[in-house]
Amino acid sequence: MFYLQYGIALFCLMLLYIFIAKRFNIVDVPNLRSSHNHIIVRGAGIVFPFSLIAYTITFSQYYPHFIYVFAGAMLISFISFVDDIKSLPVYVRLPIHIISVLMLMHGFSVFENWPIWVSVSLLFIMLGIINAYNFMDGINGMTALYSLISFCSFWYVIKYTEHMESTAFVNYGIVSCLVFLFFNFRKRAICFLGDVGSIGLGFWTVAALGYIIFLQHHFEYILFLSVYGIDTGYTILERLKKRENIFNPHRQHLYQRLANEGKHSHLVIATIYAAVQLLVNSIVVFTDWNIIITTLVIITPLSIVYFLLKRKYLCFS
Repeated sequence: MFYLQYGIALFCLMLLYIFIAKRFNIVDVPNLRSSHNHIIVRGAGIVFPFSLIAYTITFSQYYPHFIYVFAGAMLISFISFVDDIKSLPVYVRLPIHIISVLMLMHGFSVFENWPIWVSVSLLFIMLGIINAYNFMDGINGMTALYSLISFCSFWYVIKYTEHMESTAFVNYGIVSCLVFLFFNFRKRAICFLGDVGSIGLGFWTVAALGYIIFLQHHFEYILFLSVYGIDTGYTILERLKKRENIFNPHRQHLYQRLANEGKHSHLVIATIYAAVQLLVNSIVVFTDWNIIITTLVIITPLSIVYFLLKRKYLCFS
């Protein structure tokens, strides 16, 4: 009952934000990277940092070190919301991203428990995941639905596999995704996440993933993000090969080609990405293979499908 009431409160908050955003012209105008062709309210993903505030108020007394994770989330969400209102250069955003992730890592005692080379590697991996979320947020329902699958998978692992007690952290994420999807998972979306939503949601996902990995040492759970990782990673390599600036807007991700050149429905593409990731997560959870075999079984077919589809839709460029 509590989460139903909380969902209703978030729904009202979304309505309020949409009204304010329209009044102050916080909207998304289509550009080269966009897969939409009409103006839509931007930054509605502010619902996610608000959810983290609610979680922290309710549960921080039980997890005193979580305050560092919360502070990092608020810092990265704030700079991202400013970027939604007025575009900021990379050299302003990137240091804030780094500081935010360092705070998250401190909250999980990474520096105390892991060698420096592992800590540095984890820093770059987490920064990569957060920015991958931003890169992949380009069509209706995509990131929120994908994140819903991730949060549900985290919930299952925490509740049934690892026998840990705290599921509230991901429960708040699940409710937030469901509320946002009501406004976004449509043929003509009412609002978009904006950077505050995609980056804030990426940070929340990294935190939930870190909760499992850092404390339980099960690195195979990073495969819970393998579908986004495949599309983002190979696209970045492709752009680097062409000597393009990877921070400039583009439409070269596979999901963008499926939507723009292939003319497939945004909602169908988002559903397929989420469904494939759900299948991957099921393999990770319900098999007892070692991490090398699990990775090969998952990454190999995903890579083959990626290149076959990418090659097909390059013909339309």
